[in-house]
Amino acid sequence: MITFFSILLVLLGINILLLVFSLKGVSGNSKKNIHKISQNAVPKLYPEQYSKTAYKKAV
Repeated sequence: MITFFSILLVLLGINILLLVFSLKGVSGNSKKNIHKISQNAVPKLYPEQYSKTAYKKAV
C-alpha cells in the first residue's frame, strides 16, 4: 500500500511539473503570435464583395 502511494505521488509530481512548464511555454508564445498575425493579416475578399455587376442571389 505504501509502495502504491509513493509511486502515485511521484507520478503526480512529475505530471504537475510538466503541466507548469507547458503552460509557461504556451502563454509566452501566444502573445507574440497574435501580435504578428494581426500586423500581417490580409483580409479575404469573396467574389460577392468585389464584383462590379449585380447578380441575384440564389435562394
